Amino acid sequence: MSTYAFRGNPHFIEQIQERLAQAGFTREGEVEAAGFVITYCTTMTQLEDLYFGDDGLLQRMVEGAQMIDMSPVTPNFADEMNAVATLSGFSMVTAPVVVQDKMAAHALERENLTTFCYGEGDGLIRAEALLETVFSAREERSSAAACQLARMTVTIQDTAQIMSAMEALALCKGTRSLILGAEATPIAPAATTPLVADVLEAVAQKRFNGSYSVEMLMAELSSILMAADDHEIILPQVESAFHLLELLAVIGGASKSPAALALVYGSDHDGESYGLDWSRANALYQCEEESDGEEDDEDFGEEDDYLNEMFGVSTGYSSN
Repeated sequence: MSTYAFRGNPHFIEQIQERLAQAGFTREGEVEAAGFVITYCTTMTQLEDLYFGDDGLLQRMVEGAQMIDMSPVTPNFADEMNAVATLSGFSMVTAPVVVQDKMAAHALERENLTTFCYGEGDGLIRAEALLETVFSAREERSSAAACQLARMTVTIQDTAQIMSAMEALALCKGTRSLILGAEATPIAPAATTPLVADVLEAVAQKRFNGSYSVEMLMAELSSILMAADDHEIILPQVESAFHLLELLAVIGGASKSPAALALVYGSDHDGESYGLDWSRANALYQCEEESDGEEDDEDFGEEDDYLNEMFGVSTGYSSN
């Protein structure tokens, strides 16, 4: 049982595989040779195909192997996955990744990761050593759905703090000439929480790259919006944050840290110096304004395809 296979986002396993090896876990290339199968995907479509598609994991895993899913999904989908795995004779552990300091350069280190976990029967006992290697803290919940809901509540509150810090920074920068004169050093907003302090520090130090990416935060917010839609709940703050991250992804920031949101509030030149291309967004705005939805099939590049494939979102923007 000290062998594992991984399927899903390659960036995620790159960040944790060294400490798994140090703890005595050997990575296998083939699912059939592994005692554990770890999965982490940034969309539920990917995860569904991975488990239930043609030649999916449930058809390939050997008897006695255990699944450990660390993806952000809706509570309903988490329970459905767990039920199907159990009916198929496999043990499944739900342990979604919760990143404490989303601005850290090495955000996926063990000390910065926690989880809410659930497993049928002795699932958590069997997976204890592996979970202990990946996460610094674990809180057991009563179901797979409860794990995902707990993860979502953390993400909503963290995102609110990130966005408030970004807008406070934008306001301070935009009003500096009024208060201090055009050449004066801008006033920095006062941090109100530890996370806001982390955001302000990351932006001040221009730490726009990190192991926790815009894509990963979008995946978390996407699952929240889907869950809210399932229950006819409107979450305008989460929607706004998602679409701002969507814009950052469109202009080339999907792999950057969420701290790079500060560049969205800055000038074109600021963004260009960090590899962002605002012309991609301009093209999308133009498409939205000019197209009547019948004849415009113009392709706006890899970012457009990426967002549609990964998150199922429209990359057209309104005049707002």
